[in-house]
Amino acid sequence: MSEREVRAEYSGRYSGKEPAGCSRGTPDCRGTRTGPTLGIVQLGFACAWAQRPELTWSHTPWNLRAALADRVEVVDLGIDYPPAVRVALKAACARRHRGQWVSMWRHSRAARRYGELAIRRALRERPCDAVLQMQDLAAVDAPYLLYQDLSYDVLLERAGQPGGLTHFPTLSLAAVHRLRDRQRELYARAARVLAMSQWFADHLVAVSGVPADRVRVVHPGASALRPRDPVVAAQAHARRMTGPRRRLLFVGKDFHTKAGDAVVAALALLRREYDPQLTLTVAGPDRWPLPGAIPSGVDFRGRLSVGEVARLYDEHDLFVLPSRFEGFGIAFVEALAHGLPCLARRAFAMPEIVTAGVDGDLVDGEDAAGLAARIVGLLGDGELYERVHLRAPGVAAHYSWGRAADEVLAAARSVAAPPATQ
Repeated sequence: MSEREVRAEYSGRYSGKEPAGCSRGTPDCRGTRTGPTLGIVQLGFACAWAQRPELTWSHTPWNLRAALADRVEVVDLGIDYPPAVRVALKAACARRHRGQWVSMWRHSRAARRYGELAIRRALRERPCDAVLQMQDLAAVDAPYLLYQDLSYDVLLERAGQPGGLTHFPTLSLAAVHRLRDRQRELYARAARVLAMSQWFADHLVAVSGVPADRVRVVHPGASALRPRDPVVAAQAHARRMTGPRRRLLFVGKDFHTKAGDAVVAALALLRREYDPQLTLTVAGPDRWPLPGAIPSGVDFRGRLSVGEVARLYDEHDLFVLPSRFEGFGIAFVEALAHGLPCLARRAFAMPEIVTAGVDGDLVDGEDAAGLAARIVGLLGDGELYERVHLRAPGVAAHYSWGRAADEVLAAARSVAAPPATQ
């Protein structure tokens, strides 16, 4: 199969047409704004921003808002927490967990109420035809759309499992139930719920009770994707094809949630029984997350910038991230767009991104020997590496913020309030 055929097949798997102004192989095609998008004069944008806004939710709101602003007038509705409010909420919700202070303040009644009032006040000052919310923030009178990767219903399903509420260590089960009930009320009033994956879209309908005709799938863009230097891409592919392939990569801030401990255990087994020169690069955590010294063969990089992570994809031979809990898994997209095969888990949205036998493999359990065997199989599959290399431009073309913005606007146009007559 030629490169053109592979790229067309991959892109067609998700969407039929390229957004206007985009070309395949362009990682961040944003089109040119030529005026208000048909059916929308003003789109409200609501997000509970971090202190450094661009870092919120792994850059997702920042990048999506930028792409939307290229296409339509975007009205910022907050939420910006003043320093004094942020400090007070953090202090009020601080709890001790495993010897450290942890604050789940964003999930508190006070923080939710503050956000609701801020968005409604902003809407009174600047009415909008439709409102896009990053997560579930507030019920408002204007037609609103929620963009999400997970729900509290998903969390409750996993509450009884080991590490089920890893991301919310100090939230009680009663608090999660309360948040779930509030979320379902917002779902009931939402004009659309935009799910990052088909897996989550199906879950919204089957478990949370959202009518299927109000759910849309909008894959996110990939923040670490930049126009690749064709020379660098060719060199990375040539190195992988000539071998030896020995460099494994793990990228994830939540080391245990992403099953980093299982990957380290598999590496130890591989170095002992298969190839003592195999290595594992770990990026994401602030400090080494396991007891004792960093094991032999592990290159711990800590927290890295988006650009530094992008370079790691080109420098390694296999991306290994068998996550125990995963909202979407954009790191798999970034790896595949760099021609790097992936080993993921058969859970959540991961099978939508990684297809066993096509661009990587999927595991089901925690067994170090089984994980090691899958790693060996992938490293030895030359045809796999050729196939992933050919498919990489199609991955990058699909997972652009421009394409995501176009799909969000299509959903918003279908529910926007008609413009007022003069």
